[in-house]
Amino acid sequence: MPAELDSRTRPQLPPTHYLDNRIYTDPAVFEAEKDSILARTWRFVCHASEIPGPYDYRLVQVAGHELVLVRGKDGEVRAFYNSCAHRGARVVRNTAGTLEQGRMTCFYHLWSYDDEGRCTGISRPAGYRDTSVRKEDTSLRPVRVETLFGLVFVCLDDTACPLHEFLGEAVIEAMRTPFGIADLEVFHLHRTEIQANWKLFVETNYEGYHELLHLLNRTTGVAQQEYQERQWTNHQRGHVSFDHARISYGNLNYEQREANMMPGMKPNGHVVINLFPDMLLNCRSTVARIDSLMPLSPTRTLLECRGLGLADDTDTVRAMRVRHHNQVWGPTGINLAEDMWAVQAQMRNMENGSSRYSVIAREEEGPMDDSSLRNFYAEWSRLTGYKPHDLNAEQTSGQG
Repeated sequence: MPAELDSRTRPQLPPTHYLDNRIYTDPAVFEAEKDSILARTWRFVCHASEIPGPYDYRLVQVAGHELVLVRGKDGEVRAFYNSCAHRGARVVRNTAGTLEQGRMTCFYHLWSYDDEGRCTGISRPAGYRDTSVRKEDTSLRPVRVETLFGLVFVCLDDTACPLHEFLGEAVIEAMRTPFGIADLEVFHLHRTEIQANWKLFVETNYEGYHELLHLLNRTTGVAQQEYQERQWTNHQRGHVSFDHARISYGNLNYEQREANMMPGMKPNGHVVINLFPDMLLNCRSTVARIDSLMPLSPTRTLLECRGLGLADDTDTVRAMRVRHHNQVWGPTGINLAEDMWAVQAQMRNMENGSSRYSVIAREEEGPMDDSSLRNFYAEWSRLTGYKPHDLNAEQTSGQG
């Protein structure tokens, strides 16, 4: 007889087809992820429309570090560690705004910096005349920034490959519709803390099997025969994309999405692209959505959700996009709440030891294949050096 399958028994499956659930709870694993993934890969931090004008700024968190993003008077977006070169105090303290007179001034000793991070003033400079401390030789520590289709990415690793290489041509082409055809604008941003490991939420975006969780998805998408022909495409470096599909919103008595569509989208169309390690690009014909994560601890994750429309929307069209966004997403949509219930239910049993293993073994033609999850964990393993199916296995050096 085959071995009994339960969440406490090691599955009799290939190592690629199951997970040791301690990867979600072990503090050492989380620290390795911070060093080898979160701090060394390109991470989405905001959309360009959130810092539209000269001297506009916002604070972001990456791998436990606070960064300040600033659009300079030359139009370039730059990023710096939000740490004064003098004694390490936070220089910028408001979450977002516009730099007064184009300067960032540290509240502690009033050292100031310009939009390019250069020190423009040291208070009472005569006290340093017999030292090597000079404003000309002082600056905020810069961070690499690249922008693609209005999406702003940073990377803390100065030796990492450029963003274009990290994503690859196929992924960039998949992102083009709708994110790279016209100017988009964020109209909605909200944050929520999930009491679960960050990878669990990533998994909800990487697999179609969980669409059975969502009333909306299983009624308007999965119930259609043509939807079953939808395929995942696994790309290098852990990225994945999902075939375009048509959604039947009328099955839930929602209005169809057949007018004022996002650039390149078909009526009632749906597209999904996941960028490793933790970014989701999602479009439901008339409105776009971006999810991104800030892992806080092994068991706490901050989720940022953005809704996007066209920058030149009329008030009437924008109201429609907001309505369509909130039917599915946002604080009022049911999909996010259902995803959070699911991953927090998982996390509880992983923390108390009731669940030791998870199965990612589905192999089928169609949207519910688990190859996308296996692609994610292959890259996760390459970078961290851990074997996701056995935390007791010897750790390799990782290739982050």
